[in-house]
Amino acid sequence: MGQKLNIGFVVTYSGRWPKELSEKRNREYGDWLEDNFREAQVIRASVLGGSPETVEQAAKEFKARDVDVIVMVYGAFTGDDAAAYLTEMVKAPIILWAPYEVPFEKEDRLYANALCSMTMNVAALHRLGAVCHGVYGSREDERAASKVRNLLKAYQVVKAMKHTQLGLLGYRPTAFYNCSFDESLIRRTFGVKIEETDLKVVFDRMDGLDREAWEADMRKMEAAYGTDKLPRGHLENHSRLYLALKEVMKEQKYDFGTIKCWPEMGNLHATPCAVLGRLADEGINIGCEGDVDAELTLMAQYYLTGKPGFITDLINIDEELNLITFWHCGNGAPSLFSPRYEIEMRNHPLAGQGTAFYGALKPGRVTAARFSNIQGCYKLFLLKGEAVEMDRYTKGVMANVKVERPVRQVIERIVEEGIPHHYSLVWEDVAEAMKQVCKLLHIPVVEV
Repeated sequence: MGQKLNIGFVVTYSGRWPKELSEKRNREYGDWLEDNFREAQVIRASVLGGSPETVEQAAKEFKARDVDVIVMVYGAFTGDDAAAYLTEMVKAPIILWAPYEVPFEKEDRLYANALCSMTMNVAALHRLGAVCHGVYGSREDERAASKVRNLLKAYQVVKAMKHTQLGLLGYRPTAFYNCSFDESLIRRTFGVKIEETDLKVVFDRMDGLDREAWEADMRKMEAAYGTDKLPRGHLENHSRLYLALKEVMKEQKYDFGTIKCWPEMGNLHATPCAVLGRLADEGINIGCEGDVDAELTLMAQYYLTGKPGFITDLINIDEELNLITFWHCGNGAPSLFSPRYEIEMRNHPLAGQGTAFYGALKPGRVTAARFSNIQGCYKLFLLKGEAVEMDRYTKGVMANVKVERPVRQVIERIVEEGIPHHYSLVWEDVAEAMKQVCKLLHIPVVEV
């Protein structure tokens, strides 16, 4: 799934400036990058970029290691030539990071002049048409550190999506026009590759499974959840489908998937809500109701956090408490449920033709989002909030999220923009990182 981000790191300075500060920042900022991006490859230049020759050496090292993005930290003032040469030769975007000035006094000299240098270099790169990002502030300043982290996470997501295979298990449910998609637009915008496997393949795999395997899984579910309220045969179908989907996803080499979960699956009493929740906790993310755009959103959130998401409907608001209720049939990952309330495996709450989890999801910071193809162009709908501790008040799975903006205004904006009904929730504040992803992909953001 995806590939590691290759980050090139170099500290630069002009020859007439003191070298000691550059050496210190080379150690400290290089270590900071490695500590904060253990999942990436940090390629540290073997030299300080203090001359045309050493900058050339750094560029050769980066190019040889297929660097995806360069982090250039100012040890001291640097002319426009270093950043320009690096971007031209390596053909990679660059983050120009200017730490705060070393304290100086009236009779003392400037030791870095990094801010002036960074703004000068950014202006030059804009003229050259290079992709660059300016950051001002030392690594100890969370504003600067967060910007660098979010930029690099965004580049990681963009790279990972370009190496992602999305599998379609069926198309979309009847009359759900918003779950249709434009495969070519997705490939152009995100780089995601899409292939299809017919539901019959899944059904045939369910029939061909070893009896001992699905009976063992049934016993596991009976021990973990109260399954006595399930109709006869539903738990068997659940275990068969769970094992079949794991096999099909692995064999087809799908990194993510979507599934047409009704009406055919319901007709066979195999509606997959609880199965999808279980798989999400194992890193196998399959979006329900064939909604590819919602799954693209979950994909980005998963690449940012490594945590399961929750594809959900927005069903209700409470203006007095300023809460939005997100609900779905029963596809929440068990790890997302609040331990304060009972989790049950029950029949599908609407159609009654499969297995679903019933319960309330846990409290904490959440980011609700959705990529939407609106008139041939993608937009991102983005909402931050706080999931509150509250038991479910209807069958299925729900999260009640408190937001800052008046909830009626949120609904009015959704209607105004034409945002479809499915959202992906993740239990982490990744709004800024999502916005950086959109900047890299030239996707407008609708934030409410």
